[in-house]
Amino acid sequence: MQQVPPKTKPSLIANLPQWAYVEQPQARGVFKVHPEDFKVSEQLGFELSGEGEHLWLYVEKRDLNTLDLCKAIAEKLNVLPKKVAYAGLKDKQAITQQWLSICTAKDVDCQALTLDKARVLIAKRHTQKLKRGAHRANNFEIIVRDISQQKSLEQALGRIEKYGVPNYFGEQRFGRSGNNVRQAELMFAQKIKVSRQQRGLYLSAARAYLFNEVLSERVKRKAWNIGLEGDVMMLAGTNSFFQAKVNDEALAKRLFEFDIHPSVPLWGKGKLATSCLANSLENEIINKYPQLTAGLESYGLRQQRRASRLIVQDLELIWMNRETLKLKFSLPKGTFATTVLRELLTIETKNTAQT
Repeated sequence: MQQVPPKTKPSLIANLPQWAYVEQPQARGVFKVHPEDFKVSEQLGFELSGEGEHLWLYVEKRDLNTLDLCKAIAEKLNVLPKKVAYAGLKDKQAITQQWLSICTAKDVDCQALTLDKARVLIAKRHTQKLKRGAHRANNFEIIVRDISQQKSLEQALGRIEKYGVPNYFGEQRFGRSGNNVRQAELMFAQKIKVSRQQRGLYLSAARAYLFNEVLSERVKRKAWNIGLEGDVMMLAGTNSFFQAKVNDEALAKRLFEFDIHPSVPLWGKGKLATSCLANSLENEIINKYPQLTAGLESYGLRQQRRASRLIVQDLELIWMNRETLKLKFSLPKGTFATTVLRELLTIETKNTAQT
């Protein structure tokens, strides 16, 4: 039977906090004036077999969210929306390219598969279903307008190329003004009924909030990209981690080379893997949120870890004119372009459509 988390203090979460910066950015700019200002494309990292019962589609969409895209594809192919699988959710106010898969033996003329705000770029069969998080990386192309403090921005860019950025979950994970976290608290207290989709969103938001709070404290202590006593290191590109030794020269070299990263807990059942100073820091922050920790445990989530540092690949800065900047870079799956942007410049969003 599912345990009910204890009723404790009222919510501490009125709005999302301003999580700590490595250095407060001086430059400013305007983001997402048009959907074309934010482009992202999924990179699988493996080849499709060309045969099998699963039809994989590489779809480009504009001003359309992933779930609505899945509904549109399902309607065209006469299947239930839940039968359309995707690797990750993509922004609505953007031009995005992503993979979908449908289990169907039916031959589909993808050239004739007309969709509102979307088009099929590639159709290929494969032996397996597309799973969440199956892609390797995302490539981004972002335009920021009305830039001020160009020199400051270029200095920040050099720092990011050298050291990476704190691996925060982006604000989109939390909903408008952090509403998903407040909804999670209500769900944990059994004050609202939620759908399966909502439950997943609220659990993810609560977990991400705790992660960002701990990471923010590490940033304040200048320990987001170096090891602390009793720390747990994560192998780059994997979910594997190990406890680190203090003053280990080989370890320091691997950190410098981005082979390993310090890690922060993704909360759930079980004991923290850290000890000593790292453990004290994590407990100090986590213990402020008993409703979230007990709630996550009551839903059966288990302790995991996530790297505290995000390395930005293939970073390129192109000045289109004196006030307009195009940024190109690649990030591993599960990370956020907004965590890179926030360290470069203070962003103003002028939406032409709601995300």
